[in-house]
Amino acid sequence: MRYFSITLFLLLFTKGYSQEVQQVEVIKSDRQVSELLDKIGNQELKLDVFDILVLPALNIGYEIINDSYSSYGAEVFLNFNDNNATRSLSEKFSLNPFYRFYFLNKTDFGGEGYFAEVFIKFSNVHYNIDTYNYSWVDIDEDGDGTNDYGYFDSDYLESEKKSWDIAPGVGIGRKWVNKKGWTFEFMVGVGRYLFYNDDNDNTYYYDNSEVSEYTTVNERRPAATFKGGISIGKRF
Repeated sequence: MRYFSITLFLLLFTKGYSQEVQQVEVIKSDRQVSELLDKIGNQELKLDVFDILVLPALNIGYEIINDSYSSYGAEVFLNFNDNNATRSLSEKFSLNPFYRFYFLNKTDFGGEGYFAEVFIKFSNVHYNIDTYNYSWVDIDEDGDGTNDYGYFDSDYLESEKKSWDIAPGVGIGRKWVNKKGWTFEFMVGVGRYLFYNDDNDNTYYYDNSEVSEYTTVNERRPAATFKGGISIGKRF
């Protein structure tokens, strides 16, 4: 009975040890990851399906996997939505170079998992300008030639302005890659326009003995820009 117990213990220990060794062996080295990258490709084309469905807009990206932990590329964004009411969606065109750092989990294909991104946007921005013209109107109620009271009469004009700007920013996201080279990712980021002026409300006054009038100009120009979406891509 004692010899049977010892034999059973040795069998269980050997089985557990072999399972532990097998689990260690599935971890990929940098060389193995590079070999897998060569199989599915280190270049990727992707399309943002979120922008197509929501805006609509076309956002096409190109990414080169530099190694297991980093990548770089660029995106081209074309906005077909004519509504400028939403500040963060006032971009009509932008070219967005980026650099990514993949971290936390090292996976088989490289350029996969959680990532942090730094980017810079070269954007063509369209936004509205609200102009209000106010003029003082005197009222002679009893007709004796003296002004009894008055009020400001207003005139409103809306116009559109176009300008170019640059916005550096940062973002975070997550990417998955399957063995066929198809990719799925989501990402969110924010940047700030470098040429944005905080003093967008300008008031000009003009008055004399007969009339008082002034004009206010409000530029509805966004200070920040959003970058992100849900993309499907293919490596080659």
